[in-house]
Amino acid sequence: MGSSNTERVRHSRLLFLFTSLALWSYSFLLAQAPSPYFFVVASDPQLFFNQENDLNWGKTISHVNRLRPDFVVVCGDLIHADNDPAKWNDPAELQKYDVLAAAYLNNAATIDPGITLHNVAGNHDVSSEPTRETIAWYSDRFGRTWYSFEHKRSFFIVLESNLMKNPNGAPDLAKEQMSWLHETLKRVEKGHFSHKIAFMHHPLCINRLDEDEGYFNLPKEMRFELLGLFHKYGFDAVFSGHYHRNAYLRDGELELITTSSCGAALGDDPLGLRIVKVYPDRLEHDYHAFEEMPTEVKMKGD
Repeated sequence: MGSSNTERVRHSRLLFLFTSLALWSYSFLLAQAPSPYFFVVASDPQLFFNQENDLNWGKTISHVNRLRPDFVVVCGDLIHADNDPAKWNDPAELQKYDVLAAAYLNNAATIDPGITLHNVAGNHDVSSEPTRETIAWYSDRFGRTWYSFEHKRSFFIVLESNLMKNPNGAPDLAKEQMSWLHETLKRVEKGHFSHKIAFMHHPLCINRLDEDEGYFNLPKEMRFELLGLFHKYGFDAVFSGHYHRNAYLRDGELELITTSSCGAALGDDPLGLRIVKVYPDRLEHDYHAFEEMPTEVKMKGD
């Protein structure tokens, strides 16, 4: 009888200890979870394609400064330089491209210092067959063509999709980027990130995962290689531009999100921006036309 009472007391104490430890661990994890935040995705300002001035790019920045995201990513085609790499050998053409770059950068300089700008290279920024020279031209003005960054326990990667679509002009750089990608993802696998998100100019695909290659998507072999990597390393989403329209696909847990243009739309979607809300357990995103932009971004729980 006494032995049974002793066992019950011991079990009760152990249960209390384990329950207390579990509650403490849960409270600790909640305390460590980053607070929700949001960022903005813009795409294809493409100065001066189908636009006579930089007003739309300036309007984009005005909205960004008013909304005050943690950062903004521009998914390529910052300017409208020529797709033909041969044109990039013409000094007169390069002078025109420098004028376009100055218009982009002068406006970008007015982004609030507390909001980080992340640029993505598009085909009209480096040509549709990038060379070492066109990549160097871009890098000297707009920054790196592939890179990663971290923010509030989220991991972000920016890829140069033009080299993935057509590596013929700089095959060594194409191989260098893919080697860097594999090594970076291996390193990230050991980190404790709430979210992993990729940005690139070309959509992996528009309507179907197995659609044929066209102007707006990546070749199937590269597409499925990237999809495999994003699934293997637990990515939540891939944001892209290039299409000048909105498009959405889901491949299991992975979202493929194509954002329309903030400079020159080609379809029915109006000029606008995408607001991406990041919570510890999910992403929420919506595209907003300039004329319907919210006055502020409210996070759930605010």
